[in-house]
Amino acid sequence: MNTFEKILALLRCELWGEPLACEVTADDIDGILAMAEEQGVSGLVANAIIGSNLPIGDVKTVDVCTVQRLHELKCRDMNKKVSRFAAFLNRRELKYAVMKGQTMATLYPHPLMRSCGDIDFYCPKDSFKEVQRVIEERLGVEMHHNWSERHDNFVIKDCTFEMHSDMMIFGARSHQRYWDSFFDEALASEPSHVVIDEIEVKTLSPTLDALYIFTHLFGHFVMGGSSLKQWCDWAMVLHCYRDEIRKEELERHLQGLGLLKAYRAMGFWLVEKLGLPKEEFPFALEDEDKRWLTKLHRNVMTMRGENVAKDRKIGHHVSVAHTLMTSSLVARQSVSFFRLAPKEMFWTFPKMASWSVRKRL
Repeated sequence: MNTFEKILALLRCELWGEPLACEVTADDIDGILAMAEEQGVSGLVANAIIGSNLPIGDVKTVDVCTVQRLHELKCRDMNKKVSRFAAFLNRRELKYAVMKGQTMATLYPHPLMRSCGDIDFYCPKDSFKEVQRVIEERLGVEMHHNWSERHDNFVIKDCTFEMHSDMMIFGARSHQRYWDSFFDEALASEPSHVVIDEIEVKTLSPTLDALYIFTHLFGHFVMGGSSLKQWCDWAMVLHCYRDEIRKEELERHLQGLGLLKAYRAMGFWLVEKLGLPKEEFPFALEDEDKRWLTKLHRNVMTMRGENVAKDRKIGHHVSVAHTLMTSSLVARQSVSFFRLAPKEMFWTFPKMASWSVRKRL
């Protein structure tokens, strides 16, 4: 069993409480932790290693416990930042929804073990300027606009906040129009929140989350490689909200976005490889979905590592080399998985190419 497969076994142990189905020795630890860090799941994996009481020796146990502790400290700090920011917006009755991040961590068996990143939040278009003005005036921050990803960002105490005016950016214009036509209304019609440090933090409803988390994952998948962290987030949404997701509504939106086939095929991987209980997936899985399993597994296992390695070699900044690398990855993914979402795959490459040209002008 290779390192990636051992990480999957450890994740199944952490997410679902399964007994560890492989042998992990002291010699495996450094490789497992390094790959888990690349995949954004080092805290989850470290927690599973310690929870399984593996005979890895004192030195490696200290290494793994250090990863655990660092995740715990960072996550607690991020919880404070998210809850304080949400309290600031709540007091002023401003419209917003925090996406992913700490709201997603609340769904995990051990929330402090999910890796932290930036704080992403969405503001509907009819209130975006007002929220932006209040944040700038009251918090004294300077907004910086990222036109290609349609968000503004600002920094508070070394933490980056991303303020989005668009939840998703699609390659096909018809899919963008479809998303824009329903999302704000759906968000307003079903207010939802999670509690972080005793503060209500507004977020997406279960059905919208089941849609958004996948579309976000799929976007990264097409652009050159998704991380196991994103797959785990999707699994946790489907697991924790299994009785609240409106399946007919979810299916309708996926059809409108041309992503239903991709959702089902990638869902088969989620069940077979990451261990999501089959009955918790919102749709019945069939042989047509199964046929993509081997190809998807090979891609999930290798693409993220290849992408990270190339980024380290040429740098992640905008350059001709990075643009060519990203373009080749998008082309490769689009060709390999074209049939899962033909229209979206067809338009993603030219849209990405136009962004790259505009960035360099």
